[in-house]
Amino acid sequence: MSAQTPAGSGTPGSELPSDLLSVYGREPLLPNEREYKTWGAHGTCFAYGIATWCFLTGGYAAELVGAVQGMVCLIAGNLIGVFLISASLSAGCQRYGIEQIDFCKPSFGQNGARVVLIFYLLNMIGWSGLILVMFGNGIFNIVEALGYHSPDWLVGGGVALGIWLTYILTTRGVHLLSLFNSIITPALVVIIAFMFYMLISTHGWAEILAAEPLNPLPSPWMNYAVCLELGIASGMSWWGGIGFLARNTKTRRNAIYPEVLQLGLTFGIVCSIALFSGLVVGSDDPTKWMVPLGGVFMGVLALLFVALANITSTSVSLFASGLALRHVPGLRRRSWRVIIALTAVPLAFFVVWPRELYDLGDAFLAYNGTMHAPVGGILLVDYFFLRKQQLHLRSIFEAAPSGQYYYTGGFNVLALSCIIIGQLTYFLVYNPFTDEAHEVFRFLPASIAGFLLPALIYWAGMRFWLQRRPHKDRATDEEQPGKLIMPNI
Repeated sequence: MSAQTPAGSGTPGSELPSDLLSVYGREPLLPNEREYKTWGAHGTCFAYGIATWCFLTGGYAAELVGAVQGMVCLIAGNLIGVFLISASLSAGCQRYGIEQIDFCKPSFGQNGARVVLIFYLLNMIGWSGLILVMFGNGIFNIVEALGYHSPDWLVGGGVALGIWLTYILTTRGVHLLSLFNSIITPALVVIIAFMFYMLISTHGWAEILAAEPLNPLPSPWMNYAVCLELGIASGMSWWGGIGFLARNTKTRRNAIYPEVLQLGLTFGIVCSIALFSGLVVGSDDPTKWMVPLGGVFMGVLALLFVALANITSTSVSLFASGLALRHVPGLRRRSWRVIIALTAVPLAFFVVWPRELYDLGDAFLAYNGTMHAPVGGILLVDYFFLRKQQLHLRSIFEAAPSGQYYYTGGFNVLALSCIIIGQLTYFLVYNPFTDEAHEVFRFLPASIAGFLLPALIYWAGMRFWLQRRPHKDRATDEEQPGKLIMPNI
């Protein structure tokens, strides 16, 4: 079976053929079914990253801090966030060829993983919508740069066009995504290098370093703390795509290094360039920087390639979301086209209210910390410290109460309680919607607090739990029946 096989063949309502259950379903991917080698993994991570969060995050950071503080917060914060959130997902999803919701089942239980699924889908739909609004803003500004009047509905129309293009690209499979990224990625490298060159040649370091934040908070330390939190939370926001990317890589090296280097380091560097652009142009909208920096021709060309990259980024998000929807019993064997169409339906809100929802992007970005920090802490402790990187693969797909990962009614109450504890901890330290913060926020980012405390509580509780059931949890595949009693796939 090759990942290049077109998805959704047959009528839209038909069941998914059995030979597509791994690539377009949830069965573990075999090594020969995995698409990404070294260049594909780096290219996809690079294009996925710089077309989405970096421009938005850099623009939001320009509201709060200047160039030096922002650069430190964004690079350091993203590296910290990506490393913490990707360590267990990259290793586990690549090793077993599974996507991240299935990877959550040993920690949260068969039904408890569906609770995590809700957070996951909220993240993917929210970010996909924001990216598509950026795509619509790009079309709006291209029309303006060419000297034509842009009607207000053009942004929403651009979002609708982006949904359609994303649907086409996503339903063609991972191979086309990888091929598209191999074309877009070099162009984006050139565009970012050109933006940086124009920044330095036109404005110079002195002007960039002297530029004031666009709309800072009254407290200087609060601006710095919020910007660092923005960097860490944006790094943790990659939780939604990391499992999908790692699952499709052929080696562990290609699962871990591209994510840390591209989604962490390169992302932070490009965020900083976006921060500089926002400061000197005086706008937090990334699509308004290109023409002032590069002139009409190069600005329009840059907007065009960034718009195309936004489509590939949204396609990766929708592909991962479609795989996650396979956990819903009625959708497990449905046509891939039907799955992606259902995934895209909530994006219609961004067609109707593009600017209103886009303005909530900075709060949504920070809220990703409270969504993913406790989940990431629990998964890291569970996979590395409790299970020593050994999962019982067959039990991940066993929904019977006798399965290893069933717990109580299919829920690991301890893990789910730790999510609530992590969220409460986050909001006690920092509320991203009101910008109210506890004094501890000066020294401890809210995402780190929401990561560490649930992880420690989960580790202590599960150490006691695992000691009470050593044989069942350490059973091997060979010791279990060859046939699943209640398969959940």
